[in-house]
Formats: sequence, C-alpha cells, structure tokens
Amino acid sequence: MDDQLSNEQEIESQEPADGAGASVFSAVGLTLLGTTCCALPITLVALGAGGAVASMASTLPWLVALSEYKLATFGVTAAALGYSWWQVRGLRNATSCSISDRKRLRLQNWVLRGATAIFAYSLFAAYGLLPLVIWMDKG
Repeated sequence: MDDQLSNEQEIESQEPADGAGASVFSAVGLTLLGTTCCALPITLVALGAGGAVASMASTLPWLVALSEYKLATFGVTAAALGYSWWQVRGLRNATSCSISDRKRLRLQNWVLRGATAIFAYSLFAAYGLLPLVIWMDKG
C-alpha cells in the first residue's frame, strides 16, 4: 500500500514537458504571423521594395484584413508568449528532470528568446517606426 502511494506521489510530482512544447510552437507561429502581417510590409517599404508589398497584398489578401486588427493580433501573440514563458519557467523548477528534458528545455528557451526578439521588432516596426521617421524628418 505504501509503495502504491509513493508511486502516485512520484507521478504527480513529475510535470509533463509536452505542454511547454505546444505553447512554444503556438507562440512562434503567432509571432511569425504578426511579423508577416504588420512588420514585414513596413520594413519592405522602408527598404524601397514597395512593389513586393503590393504583390504580397494581392497574393495574400488575408494579410490586409489581418493588419486591420493588428492590436488584437499583437495582444494574442503577447498572451501566447507570456504563457509559453510561464510554462518553460515552471518546468525549470521541476524536481525530476532527465537530461533529454533539460536539453529540450534549453532549446525551448532559446526559441522563445528568438520569438520574443522578433515580437519586439514587430511591435517597433508596427507602432514606433513611423513616428520615429516623422520625428527625424522634422529635425
């Protein structure tokens, strides 16, 4: 009876790493979607590739509709990134973690850092780049 109770406690103390992997995958996907709809066109126009933006808008018309809701897109992306960071941080404090789980956790941590950097660039390009250019033109 005691062996069964200790086995159940051991199973409950182990947290599955699959939830963090799924949340990291969704956060990266949403980050790339936010970059494609909002930051990529502004960056291409700033680099003088306005024709590429026109071609992209005619080929992928859903990007234009998505860019109208960029506040909601960035909000959902920020929530997914926050949840992913919370999942990875929670798994970092797990008591029983094998070497393969530690390697996976380290990889997920680096992927989340990259996705967060891309998200920060997207926010800057979508909301901060135009006011910065206007301010620089006045000076």
